[in-house]
Amino acid sequence: MQYAGVGRVQLLREQSIGNGPSGAKQASPVGAHVRGFTLIELMIVIAIVGILAGIAYPSYMDHVRKGNRAKAQTFLMDVAQRQQSYLIVHRQYATSLTQLGFGDGNGVLALGPELTALSSAYDIANTNMGAVAGPPPSFNMTLNPKSGSMQVSDGSLCLSNTGARSRHCEAAEETTW
Repeated sequence: MQYAGVGRVQLLREQSIGNGPSGAKQASPVGAHVRGFTLIELMIVIAIVGILAGIAYPSYMDHVRKGNRAKAQTFLMDVAQRQQSYLIVHRQYATSLTQLGFGDGNGVLALGPELTALSSAYDIANTNMGAVAGPPPSFNMTLNPKSGSMQVSDGSLCLSNTGARSRHCEAAEETTW
């Protein structure tokens, strides 16, 4: 076969195209460009995503735990402020959250939406007010994490009328917050 003036690329193209039964030219799979991913490529991507998720998930859960702790600390500070206001009016500290305005008016504890969300991590309904009639009157509130929640490793939170704040109350690993 003599191909005068035909380049090597054109010759290869003509060899990869065959004639079909109707005489029309059809592309053969040899040399055709196939689109898509191989199984190896997909497995590599899945492995990379798995490694990234394995690193990111514990970090995310740590941030959620710290966020819950910050909300609980804010709650305790709010209760302490209400305790001081209650002391000025009644000359003693309140012994329940309903006395501090967390009730529905009928003596039943009513939490807002934010405290209801926090109550999945901390036992807000059973907050130990730690009120002592005195003299002098004092309180040492304790907020315990719910068993089975991610806050258990964080320990309980304590706040006293003197402003002393601690985690892991009355335990060997007690720390301030």
